[in-house]
Order: sequence, then C-alpha cells, then structure tokens
Amino acid sequence: MADKLPFQEAIDFLRGKVNLPTRKYDDVLRQGQVRAFTVAGVTRDDMLSDFRAAIEKARIEGTGFNEFRKDFDAIVERTGWTFKGRGGSDEERSDWRARIIYTTNMRTSYMAGRWAQLTDPDVLRYRPYLQYVHSGAEHPRLQHLAWNGLVLAATDPAWNVMYPPNGWGCGCDVKALSKRDLARLGKDGPDEAPDLTPYEGFDRRTGEPELRYRGIDRGWDYNVGKEWLGGIVPKELHAPLPAFSEPNAPATLPALPPPTAVARDRLMPEELPEADYVRGFLDEFDLLPGEAGYFRDRSGGIISVSQAMFDVREADGTIVGSKANKSDRGPYMRLLADAIRDPHEIWVDWASVTSGVVLKRTYLKRYTLPDQKSLFIRFEWAARGWVAVTGFQTNERYIRNYRKGALLYRAQ
Repeated sequence: MADKLPFQEAIDFLRGKVNLPTRKYDDVLRQGQVRAFTVAGVTRDDMLSDFRAAIEKARIEGTGFNEFRKDFDAIVERTGWTFKGRGGSDEERSDWRARIIYTTNMRTSYMAGRWAQLTDPDVLRYRPYLQYVHSGAEHPRLQHLAWNGLVLAATDPAWNVMYPPNGWGCGCDVKALSKRDLARLGKDGPDEAPDLTPYEGFDRRTGEPELRYRGIDRGWDYNVGKEWLGGIVPKELHAPLPAFSEPNAPATLPALPPPTAVARDRLMPEELPEADYVRGFLDEFDLLPGEAGYFRDRSGGIISVSQAMFDVREADGTIVGSKANKSDRGPYMRLLADAIRDPHEIWVDWASVTSGVVLKRTYLKRYTLPDQKSLFIRFEWAARGWVAVTGFQTNERYIRNYRKGALLYRAQ
C-alpha cells in the first residue's frame, strides 16, 4: 500500500545513500546498508541509478508496488539484466525479485524516518515508551509474534537489536506510548526487556565468527534509524555522493580521530625478503601464502585478500615481481593490514581509470611510531585492484586530499 503523503525523513534517508555495486546480498551488511544503496547482483552504476530513481519515486510520490514493478520490468528489458528469483515462471521470479527490492528499501526508509520522529525530544517528553507491533502476517515469525505488544522505554538498549524491520519482508512496526497509555494497558511501567543473548554463528563469506540473535535474520540485527541519525557517519556528511568531479571533497569535515600509538613489536625488520613482508600482512587475516579469503570491513563491505594483491604482473598475467616492499613500506606491512581491519575512516568516491570511471573505497589511518614519528596509511580498493601508500606526511591539509566523496565509516 502506498503512503499518501511524502514522508520527508524517509526521503532524506534514501537520498543520503551512496550507490554501491554488489554481486551478492551480503557484500554489504548491517550498518553499511544505512549508507549504501545496493541491489544484489547489480554491478553497473547506470543500472543501479535507475533502480535508485524508481525507489525514490515510489517513496516521494507514494506510487506503490505496481508502479515500481513497471519500472523494474523496464530496467530489466533495457539492460538485459539476468537475476535470481523464486518461482516457477519468469513472471513469478520477476515479481518476487521486484518485491524484495521494493519492500526492503521502503520498509528500511520508513522505519528510519519513524525513529527520527519518535525520538524527537518533544515527542519523547510526552511519549517516552515504544510498543512493538507485529505486522499481522499470515505466516508470522514466531519470535516477532511473541514480541507483539511488548512495551519498553525508547532508550532501552534492546531497540539497538530488535527495532524493526528484523528480517527480509518483516512488516513489524513500533508506536509511541505515554504514561497514560501504559495505564490503559494495565501497566505501571515498561515491560522487562526480552532475552537478547546472542549465539555464535559465522560469516559465510569470511568464515569468521559473528553474533546472531534468535528471530532476527542475518544482517538485520541493528537499528536502522539510530545508525542513520547518530551512528558511524556524522550527520553533516549524510549528503549523497556528488556526480564525478575533481576534487570531490565535502565542505565540512570533522577532525580525524587521534593517531594510534604503535608498539615496537608491530613493526617488521628492515631488508627482509618480499615474501616475509607478504606473510606478515596475510598473518593479520589468518591466511597462508597461496590462500585467498574475504574480509568484512567496519562498514559492512567485503574485500578479498590474498598473496595475489602483491604480485606485479605482465599484461598476459605472468608474475614478474612483488610490490610488498614498494617505497620501503615492508616494515609497516602489519600496520597496512591494521588500517584495513580497524581504520579511522572509510570513504567511497569516484576514480578515473583507463577503462573509465569506477567507485573506490579508501581506508585511512594515522599512527604514532615508537620513535614518535607520525605515519599516515592510505589503502584504496576498487574493482580492478588496490593501491597502498605509507608516508610521513601527516598534516591535516595533506590528508584532506584523500578525505573525499562520501563517508561510509568513522571510528568513534
């Protein structure tokens, strides 16, 4: 059912997203979805922009699913996109896939906007409680149904995990209540928060352990509204990623987090063989030379890691050397890995390459070395490869050159 009036907070949520091409639905998870607009399997930015425009039209004009389905069919016909879907016929598969794209974006934007409204100080003053409202689905998730009617303070940390939507197709909602509303329900205070003790699952891409919560689909255990308004991205940098231009730096930038102090044993000796420096980097990701793996970064995005990252190749693919100790960065190889695993900031921006214009992710981190020298590491990742730079130029003016585009993550 289409919303009759424009929902400005939900519109703002969608407009602040960055188009990120992805191959699989879990290329970006959790808080990363707050900042990224993705459609699993769409790697072309022009196609992603078309889907984005269709979703924003539905959100702004309230045109509903049927109109979005027409846009979906037109995009598929124009681009020849082949997609995965459930159903016994092409019509059923198209309807299923279009509905997934539509409901995911409409529900997350709606609930982000709802959180903005419900946690407004003027609203909280009179309605400081939230009640979980089950969607009434014909085939309900039992855990969601068990939460129906549950009343908690709006500030209860349980909402950090169980604020809807709590899975694919989840239509659950919350509503604000006053103390008088609680009395009408026969309550003299909020209910006891449910047991949200997590259990240990694993990331199917990286193999690393990850916490999961019963009744909540993988990747949905976060509060979309709270992360949007006060999460990892400062509010002043919520603006959409501008069209390709040079330079593309935001006008307002918060200060970088302070440099990280480096213990002496985190540095590797000088003049080691290139292979030792490669091993030092791979050890940080629990990989052996010759092994390949995935790492999920702090923004929820996936990056592939392997020894091949350091190979220098001819045009025909022949390996002719290594770039592990390029510009004498070998001793800082563990710090390079650390800048990927625990960066100060992650940015996404346009980059001009030989084949055209691509999106790149940039990981930034500053260090203070044991001899009190400052070190700045920049790791850039794009679809066709990576670039890493280590240097002792760490003044704010120099670093600002690389704080461009849209901010995906910032260390607290």
